[in-house]
Amino acid sequence: MTNRRQDAQLPTWLTARVLADAAIATATARQTATEIHDQGRDHNDDPTWRTAVAAAHRATDQAAEIGIDPQTVLDASKAR
Repeated sequence: MTNRRQDAQLPTWLTARVLADAAIATATARQTATEIHDQGRDHNDDPTWRTAVAAAHRATDQAAEIGIDPQTVLDASKAR
């Protein structure tokens, strides 16, 4: 985790929380797609998956705003 805002260093607990939230949202979107595929459906047209992806994108954007690389979010989501 790197913080691009050197002048406004965030507390470690807050940075970790933002990363965890983004990782959870990303893992949830991936799990939703898997469940839809398991039912034999395409996830691209599913509103539940679209909602989950929108939440993951918002959370990843928030993480990026404080300097957390999107790849870091993805890696953390795969660890869940």
